[in-house]
Amino acid sequence: APTAGSVILAGVLLKMGTYGFLRFSLPLLPANPAMRGKIVNILIALSLIGIVYGAVVCLMQKDMKRLIAYSSVSHLGFCTLGIFALTPHGLSG
Repeated sequence: APTAGSVILAGVLLKMGTYGFLRFSLPLLPANPAMRGKIVNILIALSLIGIVYGAVVCLMQKDMKRLIAYSSVSHLGFCTLGIFALTPHGLSG
């Protein structure tokens, strides 16, 4: 796809992935607070790893398409971090 198509695709996939987490993943969290806390902590750690990894790899790219792809991975990490913070500000962000 051309670079403009990659940008549009990254934006659409980011919105769809965030919607999927909100619609399907959050209701599947267990009601047990201890188990829920463990799962949320793991997902927050994975989100932070995705943010840092996507940003570091994005810094080294020379091709614009790859730069857009890795920056969208990093941006999705911010979205999942906000979702699994389980606060109204995180969900609205």
